[in-house]
Amino acid sequence: MNSVLRSTVGALLAGGAMLGALSAQAQSNAPNCEDPRVDRTACYREKAAAQEAKRQGQLNSPGGYDQNALARCKRQPASAREACEKRVLGTGNTTVSGSVQGGGKLRRTEVPVPAPKN
Repeated sequence: MNSVLRSTVGALLAGGAMLGALSAQAQSNAPNCEDPRVDRTACYREKAAAQEAKRQGQLNSPGGYDQNALARCKRQPASAREACEKRVLGTGNTTVSGSVQGGGKLRRTEVPVPAPKN
């Protein structure tokens, strides 16, 4: 009984330490507007705008990333637009590698190109 109690307390303490570390990491990733290398006025303005967008549910809304990417595809030349849309939608022979946490997702679509006529 005593060893079970010690194991439980140990697990709770380890979980609390992990939670504290994650909280500290999240706070360290927050923008520091007091940093002398940062334009303080612009930093506070952006911070307030992000908080307002989050409050309104506009920040990180589901589907927003794909819609944004498709809107960027529309600005591509006509010859590249279809391939861009296939990469975003994942259609055709598209592979996705990487992660957002790792720095970004890479999308690759293989498109057959006809041989030139002689």
